[in-house]
Amino acid sequence: MKIAIAAGLLCIAAAPIIATLPSAGEPTSSPVPKVSGGGLGQYAQPAGEVEGFAAYVPQASCDPKWRKGIRAFRDLVMKTYPETEDWGSRRDCTDDGVSEHLDGRAWDWHADVKDPKAFAAATDLINWLMAEGPDGEDAYWARRLGIMYIGYNHRIWGSYRASEGWRRLNNSNPHTDHVHFSFSWAGAFGKTSFWDGTPAAEDYGPCRVYQGEPAPLHTRTDPTRRPCGSPPPLTRTSTKSGPLLWRGSESAEVLAVQKTLGVGAPNSYFGPKTMRAVADYQRRKSLPVTGAVDTLTRAALVSDGVLKG
Repeated sequence: MKIAIAAGLLCIAAAPIIATLPSAGEPTSSPVPKVSGGGLGQYAQPAGEVEGFAAYVPQASCDPKWRKGIRAFRDLVMKTYPETEDWGSRRDCTDDGVSEHLDGRAWDWHADVKDPKAFAAATDLINWLMAEGPDGEDAYWARRLGIMYIGYNHRIWGSYRASEGWRRLNNSNPHTDHVHFSFSWAGAFGKTSFWDGTPAAEDYGPCRVYQGEPAPLHTRTDPTRRPCGSPPPLTRTSTKSGPLLWRGSESAEVLAVQKTLGVGAPNSYFGPKTMRAVADYQRRKSLPVTGAVDTLTRAALVSDGVLKG
């Protein structure tokens, strides 16, 4: 459930909101009708200055986990709109394409446009997120939560292209059965004004050390304050290239890595325990800590006799 990014990706009012569904194949400029949204404002911390529009920071590392801000947002949404469903955050690294699900910065909310109650819930929340704030700028609550983009009902809104409003979602998944939320790193870490009243500085996330290689794992304690530049190419290693092994990979090579690195109950499947073991190995070898058996890590494992060159 990923969004293909175009060039450049809680309290309901006492009376239930019943939204009118747009005609099939003819989405409006907004994915939902305009209403006054109740939203999640009752849970927000007071703030004077708030965030601006988040930059587009695509997924570069792979570290799928429930991050604090994503989980907290999910919990408030599900508490407020119990007629909807949680469709999760985590995806395997082996899923195709660029997706913030892979670095723990996305959440899918099941709110089918064909279900009047679920669509009313999505209408309420999206209108609240996009509302003008006291600072005169739109998307006040989306900015305060650190939401980078939203995809729903044939449309996408990106904070990095906010002046264009809702644009047509140009991919094979129209997102009519769920709302996709991708967050900034500060939003994913739960360090924005919505949660603590303090506006977050932009965090551009982990930068790739080499072209075509995963970026290192990212932590809140090591923010990146400048956009990542173009990484240099990786010089050839003395070993044959092999497949990238990371979350979701399953092979005899994964089993060999698990046995050597002491992963309990080795089973050939590259899961979170294997990722942590690989990250520890990379730290010992002074390699980029990507948590994946990338090119340099494969060369080290070949040198150590774990994998065949």
